[in-house]
Amino acid sequence: MKAALMEKGRIWVDDVPDPVPLAGELLVKSRACGICGSDLHAARYTEEFVETSREAGGAFKLTTYAPVVLGHEFCAEVLDRGPDTPATFKPGDLVCSIPGLPRDQLLGVGYSEEAPGGFGEYMVLSAALTIAVPGGTPIEHAALTEPMAVGLHAVNKAALTGREAALIIGCGPVGLAVLISLKHCGIGPIIAADFSTTRRRLAEQLGADVCVDPSEQSPYDTADLKRPHDVVIFECVGVPGMLDQVFLSAPRNARIVVVGVCLQMDHARPLIAINKELSVQYVLGYSLEEFAETLRLIADGEYHVAPLITGRVPLDGVAAAFDELADPERHAKILVEPWA
Repeated sequence: MKAALMEKGRIWVDDVPDPVPLAGELLVKSRACGICGSDLHAARYTEEFVETSREAGGAFKLTTYAPVVLGHEFCAEVLDRGPDTPATFKPGDLVCSIPGLPRDQLLGVGYSEEAPGGFGEYMVLSAALTIAVPGGTPIEHAALTEPMAVGLHAVNKAALTGREAALIIGCGPVGLAVLISLKHCGIGPIIAADFSTTRRRLAEQLGADVCVDPSEQSPYDTADLKRPHDVVIFECVGVPGMLDQVFLSAPRNARIVVVGVCLQMDHARPLIAINKELSVQYVLGYSLEEFAETLRLIADGEYHVAPLITGRVPLDGVAAAFDELADPERHAKILVEPWA
């Protein structure tokens, strides 16, 4: 099959062997796959990603310097199934799946040499982790199930009561996924902060009550955060120094949900958080139930995801798309369409 390969930041299209489904697995055709910020991190910070993954393990990991086929935000079409795999799905069915492949160990689809991701023509998925896409759901919308599930999980882990004012730091795709989930839960006011005009415009379109350019005003100084609310802050940037900045700026007793993935060594001064009695919750991924709920919300139109899609590219456009995504003014989510 043809696939876009990544090795230490270099991206190119080549022919690789077709994946073969084992027992309990499905062979699928990748129809649309989003480029995730984690894919950009894997390309830009391959060494840090691999070293941290090898040291700490976990479900979210890249442990090889060899070429990999990235892509874990996908909607796919079922082609065949492996031996002894229940006939739950038939050829032609559209599906989404949690990007994990349980073999001798859990392989990350899109992060393992053995489990190519959606930037290739074909993938192998675990039937047990796969969910049928409801009829009538646009393929490109279903492909956003994975990143939207990250937002839903972050909001669920925040243990909201409905009395909160929410501040989202960073309005990239993850921050916007958090915003969509907060709006669906009826949380407000929601303050969204980003240096990018394009991202602030998207946040406003998706329902943010206040959008702030941090170069002009501190988002912590907005009137809505000074009213008598509980305050929950979603850190959706993931760069060194961000947590320390949040500690310095957050009001007393605020809850901080860390959604952004920082791969570099970072520092934060605990005394600041201690003095303010801040609560910090780190989050990762989602449950199978949250993933299924997200797909249902997208299919039912309760999650309005269309504005997030700002570009589509074939396999030979992946390398250029990675470069374009470095500029937040140009794109939110670019979808790779291997069969375009």
